Amino acid sequence: MNTLETLVDDIYEAAAIPELWPGVLERLAAVARADAATILSVDRDGYGRYAATPSYELAYGDFIANGRAHANVRFGRGLELFPAAFSTDLELCSPAELAADPIYVDFVHPHGFAWTAGTAIPTPTGDLIVFDLARRMGSDPFERAAMARLDSYRPHLARAALLSHRLGLKSASNQAAALQLVGLPCAVLGRSGRVLALNQMFEDLAPRIAFTAFDGLRFDDPEVDSLVSAAIADLRYEARPVLRSIPVRSTETGSALVVHLVPIRRSAGDIFTRAEGLVVVTPVTMPEAPLTHILTGLFDLTPAEAKVARGIASGLNVESLAGTLNLSPATVRNQLNAVLSKTGTRRQAELTLLLSATRPMPEKAG
Repeated sequence: MNTLETLVDDIYEAAAIPELWPGVLERLAAVARADAATILSVDRDGYGRYAATPSYELAYGDFIANGRAHANVRFGRGLELFPAAFSTDLELCSPAELAADPIYVDFVHPHGFAWTAGTAIPTPTGDLIVFDLARRMGSDPFERAAMARLDSYRPHLARAALLSHRLGLKSASNQAAALQLVGLPCAVLGRSGRVLALNQMFEDLAPRIAFTAFDGLRFDDPEVDSLVSAAIADLRYEARPVLRSIPVRSTETGSALVVHLVPIRRSAGDIFTRAEGLVVVTPVTMPEAPLTHILTGLFDLTPAEAKVARGIASGLNVESLAGTLNLSPATVRNQLNAVLSKTGTRRQAELTLLLSATRPMPEKAG
């Protein structure tokens, strides 16, 4: 098994056993030649939890305890300029801005670090998950090539971190406790997609999700059902599947959903006995969420594909997009075809409808 596959397995193992994140972060830091790394999860009330490499523990502990009043402009800029990717501090800020940034002045530099890089992953429920990496004083700044290497892991990090975030970055002692702590509709799958356990929130999704013979799952949307069935089949193999996050359109009676398939790897099976994977359903509850900010978490789009999807959703055609993105029409068509494939759509109009349908349904007056 190659390095990419083993690190992906490590990431999914940490999804269910968050105590493993420091080791995963050490390996992730090595991918980018970083000296430190952390995962930070922040809920809508601003309450954050984190796990870090030992080299970053003192600095991040200081920041969490004393830096909550410091605004981080890199989050917003990163979401706008690199909506589906890792980015470096110098891609988001000028050297002069970094020299005057209170976070750098009060926390990064005093703890011996010079440069940072990372990515922010908004979830459909309005929470924020951040991966942050740092290089020590005397090191060169992060390069774009290092960010590209990290990007190959980002969809897996997003899914795994979502589960860890819902678990509060603490491991559950058993399957029942984990299903309760997740706080989202969740089901445990065994071989052939058989449902081994589920929580009440998952059961309450009926009739949008129903149960078939032999404890299988069936979605009332045939296209979604086909995509989920293929993703469940992929959970049984070590090879990386094409898609593990699947959008479900909003209806008159229910908000849009995102179905995440999270494979169970290694010692995570000690908690989820006989399990092949988890189905975690996320309701889209972020009002007015900028579309590209959650695209990758929904559909595993690359940074380039996310930009094309944003353009299509805003009404641009291929030729206009090519001019805007400074690409050839052929390149844009290739990226659009990839977006259509990953979102399970066939035409631009259908893609536009889907992307607008992932926004929450407006509440009826009265």
